[in-house]
Amino acid sequence: MQKKKYDLTSDLVDLSPEKIIVRDKKESTVPSPKIILLTMSIDEDLRAEFKSWCARHRLKMNEAFIKGFKLLKDKHGP
Repeated sequence: MQKKKYDLTSDLVDLSPEKIIVRDKKESTVPSPKIILLTMSIDEDLRAEFKSWCARHRLKMNEAFIKGFKLLKDKHGP
């Protein structure tokens, strides 16, 4: 027996970036930061090392990059 699928029609859920409206008509404002794609060219071995380091420390690669940049700014100034 299949699980019942949710009906997510526009009458039930509003997916506009400013507001999320759910069945009970409660509204919550969701911040919508502008996220962009950052592309870098690095050595394949360095990428593999960074990726495995992140996995060992249970971090996403972008989280590690952001934390590393913050540490550099703290050390060398903004």
